[in-house]
Amino acid sequence: MPTLAELREKLKAARDAATAARAKAVADTATDADRTAYKDALTAAEKALDMVKDAERQEALDAGTTRSASAPAGTEARERSAGNDGQFAYAQPAGNMSVLDEATLMAAASAKSRAFLQAGIAKSPVEILGDEGYERFVKQLKDRAAANAARRREKTNSTLTSQDGGILLPTPNANTIVELLRGENTFLAAGPRRVPLIGGQFNQPRGATSSTAGYVGEGMKKPVGSPTFNGISMRSKKIAGIVMVTMEALKWSLPDLQAYIRDDLRRTLAQNMDLACYFGAGSNYTPLGILNRPNVNSFDASATGASALFANPKSPTVAELDKVATRMILAITDANIPATNRFAWTMNYHLMRYLADARGANGQAIYPELNTENPTWKGFRVLVTTQFPSNGGATTDESTLALVDWSNVLYGDEEDITVRTSMEATIDPGTGTLVHLFQQNMMAVLMEAQHDIALNYDQAVSVLRHARWGSLSAS
Repeated sequence: MPTLAELREKLKAARDAATAARAKAVADTATDADRTAYKDALTAAEKALDMVKDAERQEALDAGTTRSASAPAGTEARERSAGNDGQFAYAQPAGNMSVLDEATLMAAASAKSRAFLQAGIAKSPVEILGDEGYERFVKQLKDRAAANAARRREKTNSTLTSQDGGILLPTPNANTIVELLRGENTFLAAGPRRVPLIGGQFNQPRGATSSTAGYVGEGMKKPVGSPTFNGISMRSKKIAGIVMVTMEALKWSLPDLQAYIRDDLRRTLAQNMDLACYFGAGSNYTPLGILNRPNVNSFDASATGASALFANPKSPTVAELDKVATRMILAITDANIPATNRFAWTMNYHLMRYLADARGANGQAIYPELNTENPTWKGFRVLVTTQFPSNGGATTDESTLALVDWSNVLYGDEEDITVRTSMEATIDPGTGTLVHLFQQNMMAVLMEAQHDIALNYDQAVSVLRHARWGSLSAS
């Protein structure tokens, strides 16, 4: 059975492999195989992390059961070292935590500290962390405090224990950065070209029209024309959310509280960002979605008469679907944008399932490539998302199909997600009644990110609006 140290080495190797795979997957030249390799590497790293966590839990259990019954209160549990050299090593929980884990741990410990204080018990957040089994994290805090004080040439024993004044510490306001959940955001998963927003801005000139040239006869005037230019401009747009947690959350363990905050708020931010990057109306505060750019190639599935794309928009034929898909592809390539593996379809589950379930006269699948782990259609990968609504339009059953050349999509960001926690703030939840966190025994976590999007060329996008096939409505 591998030791905990060996499992941690495996986790480190898996993390390094995932980091290397990510560099390939987000490159402009990335292939489907590169992106699949990245997903596989992440899965392997997650499995390695689970094994480390299980081993640490087992280690803590073993250490707890081997403590001497006569040991003084507060004595740490010990276990034989892995080298079996007669020495003892202290049993410790996981020592490597993200900045978000540290911030939420401190916030949760502060909440418990205040709850104890109201019950007449003086316990600092650091003491509570120690009681919860986070001795290693407590040591890291002390080491950091000592290092900071050494730099300031100040005394270091005034903020870490209650008897030294630790109970007087204000609630931590952690200001940390965490990464967005890429898998929950199809816009980012598609691999747009990421550029930094410097001072909240990105500006890049580009050619608008070309110069003029042509054949002329002897003595004739040569054509004259100069290229014109415009520019790509992005300005930082902020997306933010706040989660408030009551003291009832103290019944949960600290890791559960972290998971609640992370999973709920980060997922909400990722989903709202996904929707805005595709469909945002554009303003001083919100991005202009790539499907709403003025010069994208636009097709209307609800058109009637001579311009109708489908005889029955709710039940198009395979021939009609093939023709529309071809027109969407050619609209991009006819703009001198060559088709590459960076092209991708985006659609919701209703449209995708209709295509995947299409059958020929003999019952064979018309598009078998859609029924695979990495679906494709017409040779291009398919991104499926619930962020493409299926209940739009006057008939409340319309959706959108998009084909995008992601090598022409720019995503500018200042940072990923900034996280801050507080138990002192006053918050307006929009109900007309302010929430006073300290007075109402609550804690809040704020997450925010700043970014904007742009296209090198609007013609790199084809969008079919008002698509109704796959709808479950009876109309």
